[in-house]
Amino acid sequence: MKVVVTFFCLIFSISFGFAQTVTQGPVVGAVTSDAASMLFFTDMPCKGELQLSAKPDFSYILAFPFQTNETLVASLQLSGLMPATVYYYKVIIAGEEQKPHGSFATFAASGDRSPFTFTLGSCTEQRHNDSIFLQMQAHQPAFFLHLGDWLYTHHFKEEKFYYTQSMEHQKELYRKRYEMPNLKKLLQTTPVDFVYDDEDGVYDDFSATSYTALKMTGNKTDMQEVAFPDSLRRTLKEGWKAYFPGYPSADSGEVYHSFVYGNAEFFFLDTRSGRSPNSEVFQQKKNGKWKYKVPENHHLLDTAQLRWLQERLQVSTADWKFIVSGVTFNQSYKKVLDIALRAQHKTLPNGMTGAYVAVSLATMWFAFPETQTQLLNFCHDNKIKNVVVLSGDAHTAAIDDGENAGFPELMAGGLAQQNTKLAAIIKNNLRLNLWNRGGQGIGNDNFYDAFGKVTVHGKESVTLSAVDKYGTEICSYKLKDGFIPHTYKLKPRTKMQRARALKNLLRIALRN
Repeated sequence: MKVVVTFFCLIFSISFGFAQTVTQGPVVGAVTSDAASMLFFTDMPCKGELQLSAKPDFSYILAFPFQTNETLVASLQLSGLMPATVYYYKVIIAGEEQKPHGSFATFAASGDRSPFTFTLGSCTEQRHNDSIFLQMQAHQPAFFLHLGDWLYTHHFKEEKFYYTQSMEHQKELYRKRYEMPNLKKLLQTTPVDFVYDDEDGVYDDFSATSYTALKMTGNKTDMQEVAFPDSLRRTLKEGWKAYFPGYPSADSGEVYHSFVYGNAEFFFLDTRSGRSPNSEVFQQKKNGKWKYKVPENHHLLDTAQLRWLQERLQVSTADWKFIVSGVTFNQSYKKVLDIALRAQHKTLPNGMTGAYVAVSLATMWFAFPETQTQLLNFCHDNKIKNVVVLSGDAHTAAIDDGENAGFPELMAGGLAQQNTKLAAIIKNNLRLNLWNRGGQGIGNDNFYDAFGKVTVHGKESVTLSAVDKYGTEICSYKLKDGFIPHTYKLKPRTKMQRARALKNLLRIALRN
């Protein structure tokens, strides 16, 4: 009997030892000048040690013990680090080094004006080729900001899957994204930050309590606001906290947050889970046509998040302040919505009706004028300068210097996704110069996957760029120190003025 027991113990120990491996990650996030967070998955419960060293040969190490939780996740808080220092790491389980090894650099200390570069973008379809991340890595960014539409919930097993059904689904989505081959290589050397957008939470556009469902029948578009239980948002936020190494949130239970790198501060917003329903700006008349009218208190950010953003902007001592938004900010997109709604029963070249396009556009900042105007005027009135918006979601890339957008804006919404060509259509077909510093299809025919690249040149300037997957710079703009937005009024135009403007825009559109 003793021999049999010994035999089974030996077999068990051997199999257990082989099984204890890192399956996804490590992923590094929440980096500061002296700390960082790390997260990875294993295939079995285990204990181990993370070894961290500022020397490639690991001649001197910092050791951080860990133990996986019930979901097979190891989450570590790394402290006592030095600013602007490259750290190499390796995970040790049962005395065995795990692969891959990796590295990351801590952030420059607050106020440090040394130049640095970071990258950004959104919309990473898992089934789409992700080679863009190899190009991104070649630019050696200090960090990478993913602005959302990364998890793509409805592309996993089921066509429409609500997060309320299980946290296990959340876990699988994050695991699969960490397995994307070229993104995985980027994350081995680059810290990442992320907040979800609509495709990460519901099948499509969602707000605080519902999502907007659209259906085209011939040249008609039906619009319906579909309610979902509040547990959807709760599970989405819990998944972010459990399976992503994010910064501490500004408010308990929320995900919006800020961080500092050198002389720049970043304000990463949640533009989905506190907003009013997108469709409430449309009213259907007796003749079946949709009318656009924004109701009072139609907001993109709830009161708490907007107040937090304003207060943090006001007290920030950073030379540059970046608002990171999942959706496009450009306030002049209202002109495009007006044209689309005028042609709401017509089928456009993209196969969608004008009404469908109008509703899709109404998810952006301009369709929430109270929130947008309040933010712009707050920065104007308080002389808060050098606020730049980084945005995604639109499946294309473009830049505006603030003349049309309100704030200077770099939109990078097509990391690994089919290009909508929206910026090009607005410029080339509608003759509206809403992205005045260039973009995909504006003076070029470049519609490859693209990412945003920002270089901060001390206090003097920042360079905003869009770069494609082959390394070609699509457009670029150097913003100099001193930008303060104009002041804006909410007062609507008269009926006659609106009619005259719509007539002119439609005549231009039809002529082209």
